[in-house]
Amino acid sequence: MSEDAKTAPAASESSGGGGSKLVLILTLVNLIACIGIGGVIFISHKKQNAAPQVGDVQATAEGGEHAAASGEHGAAKEEHGGGGEHGAAKEEHGGGGEHGGAAHGGDKKSASDTRTIPLEQFTVNLSTPGGNNQKFVRVNVALELASEEIEKEIQAKMPQVRNSIIDLFNSKRPNDLVSAEQREYLKEEIRNALNSFMNSGKVKSVYFTNFAVTG
Repeated sequence: MSEDAKTAPAASESSGGGGSKLVLILTLVNLIACIGIGGVIFISHKKQNAAPQVGDVQATAEGGEHAAASGEHGAAKEEHGGGGEHGAAKEEHGGGGEHGGAAHGGDKKSASDTRTIPLEQFTVNLSTPGGNNQKFVRVNVALELASEEIEKEIQAKMPQVRNSIIDLFNSKRPNDLVSAEQREYLKEEIRNALNSFMNSGKVKSVYFTNFAVTG
């Protein structure tokens, strides 16, 4: 075999081995480039997701505004609720309604206890100077009393009651009993005379249910 023939295969083998290495290097370079590009894309996507979006920012802002508004309304409501103190004061003050109710009930009770009792008819000589033309008065008297206790005292002191009334009529002249004003004044005198010795209460009013001067 000649030297040229031996040299040709060797050159061919050497050329084939260099091509394989080049392909391997290019493949590695491409792989590394792909990995790098993939890493860059992944990192970029992660940053994009982490960054607040416009919709998220708007939603967060609106949520903050609603929360602030709710806080203001809550504070206003709480402040307005402080009026409960006025309500409590009013309720506490309204508790006086018990006293008011008791007082009102007392007034009703007092009004229902009021009674008018008639006295036996009086026939009394009037004052007539000189003893001529003696005249007398025939009168029925009724007393308005505020309670049962006063009525019991009046009944117990009836002799004193009648004596006081008779004495007042004895002191009057016929001309003292002519007008309505004079008779009203006499009623007031009788009431004051009876109340001067009453202990359990006072006589409220005096009425003449019958009144006649004769003689």
